[in-house]
Amino acid sequence: MLRKSVLNVVCAGVQYFLFIFYVMKFLIMTAMCFYVKTVLTLDCYWNSGCKYKYFSSKTPYEIVRGDIRDSIVKQEGCETISVWSIFRHGKRNPSSKYATDIQYILKYYKDFIVSSFEIGNSSLCAQDVENIKNWKIDTKMLDEPNEISSEGYRELFDIGSRIKETFPELLSKLQENEYKFQPAFGSRIEESAKAFAEGLDDRNLLITKIYGDYTYVAPYSICGKYQIDIRNNPNVYHEAEVYENTEEYSNMRERVAKNLGLNFVPSSDNITAIYDLCRYSWNGILHQPSPWCAVFTAEDLKILEYVGDLRHYYRNGYGASQFSNTLGQLPLSDLLRNFEQSKRGNGKKIVSYFTHATMMDMIVVVLNLYKDPTPLLGSYRDLNRQYRSTFLSTFTSNLIAVLNRCRKAHTYDYSVSFYWNEKPLKELCNEGTCSWQEFENIFKPFLNATDDICEFKWTKLD
Repeated sequence: MLRKSVLNVVCAGVQYFLFIFYVMKFLIMTAMCFYVKTVLTLDCYWNSGCKYKYFSSKTPYEIVRGDIRDSIVKQEGCETISVWSIFRHGKRNPSSKYATDIQYILKYYKDFIVSSFEIGNSSLCAQDVENIKNWKIDTKMLDEPNEISSEGYRELFDIGSRIKETFPELLSKLQENEYKFQPAFGSRIEESAKAFAEGLDDRNLLITKIYGDYTYVAPYSICGKYQIDIRNNPNVYHEAEVYENTEEYSNMRERVAKNLGLNFVPSSDNITAIYDLCRYSWNGILHQPSPWCAVFTAEDLKILEYVGDLRHYYRNGYGASQFSNTLGQLPLSDLLRNFEQSKRGNGKKIVSYFTHATMMDMIVVVLNLYKDPTPLLGSYRDLNRQYRSTFLSTFTSNLIAVLNRCRKAHTYDYSVSFYWNEKPLKELCNEGTCSWQEFENIFKPFLNATDDICEFKWTKLD
């Protein structure tokens, strides 16, 4: 009888133990499922709180800009007597070639992405797929290639307004002889100048249009040897092509195929077209990410950004320094001349040029900014590289120089403050502000700059 009682107790204990074990197992599995489900939900693009938003030279200006109103260097006893600036045009539509590639994606990929999800082949989140499905293209983006977009117009209008607010006394009621706004070739450049002038002053300020002589706004565009050796030379993109054949880039293409549930790997051109949909339809002003960016992981976007860096580096940057280091000096020589005139009392209150990304890249080279110790290569992506086209030559990227006059005893002292994308350019002089002597030491050699390297004038502008 005792043995039977003991046995019953033992059995009951075992049963209780098994009961507790299975209950705990159930709770753990439930918790794990909830955790996995939560993680997967948090991995969705639509509700990601930290989206990667750097798209090489097609990054919306709003994403990378500072604010000149906040970053302006204020010196006691000083007043601003002149402002010189150069801007890349505002956000534009893709060119005809890329617009055609985008149309192909919309025709052959968009419905496939949706149907692939519906049959369970896609690893995209439901809301991300729905956002792509419901997305409607602004027809102007494809029908008006290379033209400035409404967002791009607003970028320039807003920076004009901020500059006016920063220097109200200097820039109020400008007279015709007190300013100069000069665009390079192309309607998007002229529209950018117009938008800036409107933001600066609601009156109709004069835009100085030039035809044929782009010495200060786009010297590369009429430089025959640059156009032959660099701009129209496909070998310039060799390093970008090397990178597009690396394992890292190939793995990115395969990830995209897997995410979309494709039974093939998209070509590099198709990947670029989807990437263009992502970055051209991302609205920085309205803070509206593009649903097409959900196709890529953050790492994918960094890989595609590097392709842009390589293209800019070898076409306009340090990889083409024989031209960049010469042609980039020409607009900067104009900066020195204007400020010298302002010191003498006969300069303009504001001078603004409007140009292309190429010119901004060349200015970076001349000022020796963000230069890496070794050249960028297609065989290796340096995650800590200084050269980033996203921050150097994106839409509306700009260099602003401010001439300050300071009372010193019975004379005047002068200093020049520099800003890149409305942030202090701390790489120059003392946190971005140079004494007049420091300014002259840097810029005076540029007065000797010529376009002799060009050999002949190029007349086919594009």
